[in-house]
Amino acid sequence: MRFKPGSKVLASMEPLALTDIIINMFIFFFITFSFLATFEKTREGQVNVNLPKATSATPPVEKKRLNVSLKKDGGLFLGDTPATIEELEARFKVEKAQGADVILVIRADGDVTHSRVVQVMDLARLEGLNRLAIATQNR
Repeated sequence: MRFKPGSKVLASMEPLALTDIIINMFIFFFITFSFLATFEKTREGQVNVNLPKATSATPPVEKKRLNVSLKKDGGLFLGDTPATIEELEARFKVEKAQGADVILVIRADGDVTHSRVVQVMDLARLEGLNRLAIATQNR
């Protein structure tokens, strides 16, 4: 087999560049949609708990709200940050000292024992927060 002198194989880089552009676009959209799902405004400041269902469920009136979430695994959250009973007590004292009309919304998982919910309610009442609400889902 004889080759012609001077014949060269020309390789093109165009398919490689197009593939690179498409991969970068996938990465960009994947990261963008991840951020959209993570920082969704409707879930901001809420811990994911399985609320019990009630027929008469109504959303609380919009005033200054303080959310306390109780998870079935024992987790206690003030807003979306983990907290202890002592931290709750300190926060309740601060809110009462500021004189703000605060509504304490207790978001307890349906499997949380009644005594844990009563413990948080009792602590709030002892610190002077008398406006309490328990979050539920509509049936």
